[in-house]
Amino acid sequence: MTANIAALTRYPAKGEPGEALREVKLLEDLGMERDFHQGSERQLCLRTAEVRRWMDAQPQKGICFGRFRENILIEGLPDGTLPPGVRLCVGEAILQISAERKRCHDDCKLFSQGVRCRLSECAVFAIVERGGVIQVGDGVSL
Repeated sequence: MTANIAALTRYPAKGEPGEALREVKLLEDLGMERDFHQGSERQLCLRTAEVRRWMDAQPQKGICFGRFRENILIEGLPDGTLPPGVRLCVGEAILQISAERKRCHDDCKLFSQGVRCRLSECAVFAIVERGGVIQVGDGVSL
């Protein structure tokens, strides 16, 4: 498996546009430096590039397609590789996938029609076990 960081985005405040960055500092037990998720139980939001492409190709958009915004976009991870408890080595950092996952909303068109949404399966949250600097292009390994 060859996976790497495709994009990094920091969100200084909830609801505001993100800042695309080439490099970020992850702080142990806190998350991304100067991100509004910092210190929360959802320290980092991760999504795979494959799921993003799937979302872009969908004729009908789910409610979270515009709401869920990842901090780390990963290219090359197959579906199902990020269950809770899995640890990822990314640059100088180690992340652990948390037990909490993105949930579907009752008012989502896809959810109410019983459509399988890959976002709910493959968008995950992580905590920072060991901090460090990560960069776009860094390898990601389990």
